[in-house]
Amino acid sequence: MSRIIVHGPALSSYVWSVRIALTEKGLAYEMPAFAFGAQRQPEHLARHPFAKVPAFEHDGFVLYETQAIVRYIDEAFPGPSLQPADVRRRARMNQVIGIMDAYGWPSIAGGILFNRLIAPKMGMPCDEAAVQEAIPRAQQCIAEWERLLGDQPYMAGGAFSLADVMLAPIMLYTPFAEESRALLAEAPRLTAWIGRMRAHSSVAATAPPPMPA
Repeated sequence: MSRIIVHGPALSSYVWSVRIALTEKGLAYEMPAFAFGAQRQPEHLARHPFAKVPAFEHDGFVLYETQAIVRYIDEAFPGPSLQPADVRRRARMNQVIGIMDAYGWPSIAGGILFNRLIAPKMGMPCDEAAVQEAIPRAQQCIAEWERLLGDQPYMAGGAFSLADVMLAPIMLYTPFAEESRALLAEAPRLTAWIGRMRAHSSVAATAPPPMPA
């Protein structure tokens, strides 16, 4: 039987994406305890030299970078395909993921959510300037996902895909900060999509525990 290990904290949006993909495929996996700061320890750096999460192992094959991991999961294991067969829908899927990685995560998660949610819990000051600087780019991302979604049920068309796998976790965290919540108020179709993602079986089954107070 294959042995799959996911290294990283459950609260990480990228770790959550990997867990969603594994659950879509019906795969069992191990997730060892991962302490705060463990990404900078030698053991983890041997898996991920850039000190990020997640890192992934499958029967001794070690992989990092979430896009690479979820594509490997989709292509290496049987189960429902998470990548559209149609070349244009697949390109749209990749576009949505690219926007999230290059522009959405740095602004929404790195700029707004980290400062509003994570920094105070770590005893760090909120960088108000970083929050304000992130808002225009976060607004641009949300507006573009709203446009690309249109009237479709999923980000790449009529079926759940890696676009939803990669985007759902960060967007499910978005309503927890005042600034990003206000941006979602301008995106009703994306807000409805977030509701569908929250109820989607693999997303609900892998939802992280509540953030510590």
